[in-house]
Amino acid sequence: MEHFESLFNPKSVAVVGASNALEKWGAGVFSSVLRTSKVEKLYPVNNRTDEVQGVKTYPSVRDLPEQVDFVAIVVPFNSVLDVVKDCVARGVKSALVITAGLGETGSEGAKLQEEIVRTAREGSLRLVGPNCMGHFNTTNNFSTVRGGGMSLEKGNIGVISESGGFAGHILQCGAEMGVGFSKFVSTGNEADLHFEDFFEYYAQDEETKVITAYIEGLREGSRFFKIAREITKTKPVVVVKVGRTKAGVRAAKSHTSAIAGSDNVYDAMFKQSGVIRVDEVEELFDVASGLLHMPIPRGRRVAILTFGGGFGCVTADACERLGLEVAQLSPHTIEALNQVLPERWPHANPVDMVGFGEVTYPCLWPLIEDDNIDSVIVIGGIGQMGMMRRMARFRHDSFEEQDAPPSFLEQAEEAIKAREEEEKKNLTKLYDYMAKYNKPVVTFNRHASRMKDVPVFNELKENGIMIYPTPERAAKVLSHLAAYGEYLKS
Repeated sequence: MEHFESLFNPKSVAVVGASNALEKWGAGVFSSVLRTSKVEKLYPVNNRTDEVQGVKTYPSVRDLPEQVDFVAIVVPFNSVLDVVKDCVARGVKSALVITAGLGETGSEGAKLQEEIVRTAREGSLRLVGPNCMGHFNTTNNFSTVRGGGMSLEKGNIGVISESGGFAGHILQCGAEMGVGFSKFVSTGNEADLHFEDFFEYYAQDEETKVITAYIEGLREGSRFFKIAREITKTKPVVVVKVGRTKAGVRAAKSHTSAIAGSDNVYDAMFKQSGVIRVDEVEELFDVASGLLHMPIPRGRRVAILTFGGGFGCVTADACERLGLEVAQLSPHTIEALNQVLPERWPHANPVDMVGFGEVTYPCLWPLIEDDNIDSVIVIGGIGQMGMMRRMARFRHDSFEEQDAPPSFLEQAEEAIKAREEEEKKNLTKLYDYMAKYNKPVVTFNRHASRMKDVPVFNELKENGIMIYPTPERAAKVLSHLAAYGEYLKS
């Protein structure tokens, strides 16, 4: 694994094709390494200028004052081979080739790509790509992704993407959702290092607790299957695998020269090895974050707690459609709910609080305690003070502009503080309940996608309570977690 150490934790780096022209990819890659990374030595390689972004340049890798651990290659496709030869001559351990126009373009490009790989392997140089968009490691903030990887928020979710452009969407989506990454790599054409090489590395990486991936086609399916079988019971794997249709297979082949294969074979392999397959990037991170933060449900029986009947109906439909069971409430639970709800509540699951949102927590305790229930979906109520605090700040500014009486603003602030203290106590009890009963509790808030910077929402996530912008997404996560729980028992 020495080449992975030089790839993700290099001490010295060169960027061939580094540029001052901001519109060029080489400028972005060099800027990312320069601005975000903690490497000891960084060398821009460009034979047309004396300096790049304030740093002295060198005409070639052969001209560098020392051997470097890693080289990022951002040059025209017909120059890549010469750069690789230079890297071999200077004993470079690993390189990443962002350049496109090789194996994915046809027979001539494939021949050149094969020669590049042959030259690299003869010199013990390992290559990522070509036709990729970079990689990063949040442990040391090292990034070759143009723009710094959009978000280098530290976390425990590792990403492997066989697409370059789509990888940008993956990172952007993850950043907007507040996902914390451990490592990321765009594998491109996988001319040398394959998806499975990174999969095996992530499997051993202590910083990566959940592996996520975008797959177009595996080159070493049996190896992937073997690794997955060995790790998925302790380190979950969640993938988006394209190519469900003939059109998708053709697109994958033309994109990165991927070996798409039969979708039925992939489906069977994923199910047998415990790999969770999803269809969209949002679902990828919904499930990965759920696996990272929530307990695994014992079964598929779900309680739905809602402040209105319509949301309860939508959520119940979603649960049934996704293979979950809307649980039967025990007589003891119904009696406990009778003590806090008006007589007109439906006395069934979904539990409609008929508009009385302030009784969310008193209704939640008996649902978590009920042995007939494996997980709970809460429609509103949990974490609402975080939203109210933000709304209050907006209204405070508006009222000040309207010269509202100071007494009104003070009373509003006092009321919010009192509710916040009450909610803190309830949340502490909820965290204790979840630990005691080991049941996931998820909640719906239509503002969830915009609340990643609100402290209470992050606190909820860190304590195992995930918030989703639609009831359907909440139900989908519980369905995947329930299936994963069944796999763990198998």
